[in-house]
Amino acid sequence: MSQWAHDTFGQRAPAIRQAVAEALSVALENARDAQRMAQTDHLHPFGFTLMSRKFEALAEAFEDMGDVRIVKPAGSQHELVVLDGRLLFPFRYAKDRSLSVMSARIGDGRPSALVQALFNRFGPEPRMRQLALQGIAPQAVPIAEALGDLPEGTSLVLIAYACNAHAGLLDAWWGEAELLDRTGSLRWHHCEEIPLAQDTPAAYSSTLSLTFDTGDMPTPSLNARTGAERLAPPVSEAAPARSEAAAGE
Repeated sequence: MSQWAHDTFGQRAPAIRQAVAEALSVALENARDAQRMAQTDHLHPFGFTLMSRKFEALAEAFEDMGDVRIVKPAGSQHELVVLDGRLLFPFRYAKDRSLSVMSARIGDGRPSALVQALFNRFGPEPRMRQLALQGIAPQAVPIAEALGDLPEGTSLVLIAYACNAHAGLLDAWWGEAELLDRTGSLRWHHCEEIPLAQDTPAAYSSTLSLTFDTGDMPTPSLNARTGAERLAPPVSEAAPARSEAAAGE
């Protein structure tokens, strides 16, 4: 367990990390079941089910844990988990293993007003103020007001995962990042892999974490490597891949 996880969640960090992995697995299996039942080649059943179940499964996983609040911002269809002052926000960053999480974008295209508000209010202090939320902050004001009942010290913890209807959950990461621009680009301040429920014990001990305290973030190349191995220094800049979330997430 990393120092960041311990500082963020305390002694409950291992249990919380495992619950996050299990909740994502449940949401993915529910979405794959919906796709199979629909008996269609179109991926709308998978996408729409995943869009809702990723939030619901997290809420179900933590609803009985102490210091938990389940909030539903005005204008949002989904409930968000606030665990001991940490707001958990899951999003799909890729549909396969070709895109590094370091090149992840949040949302498919322009970030929603809710996403903007969450970063504005609860995200980490931007490393480069002139780039942070460039040109999009004013649109976040109405929903930011709806989040006003949450404590000022609440912080945003991102849960990024890759998946598809055929293979299910491929990998998952959590950490803190700032939203850079209207395309959903992120600058990770900290990012580490979440061992998945089906991983072997050896995978837990080999999990790597990265904390970027100084300098520019690396931009990895497209590759077929998996897990924390894909956080190695890049060879060339990667073009962002379009997420399968357009099918309904």
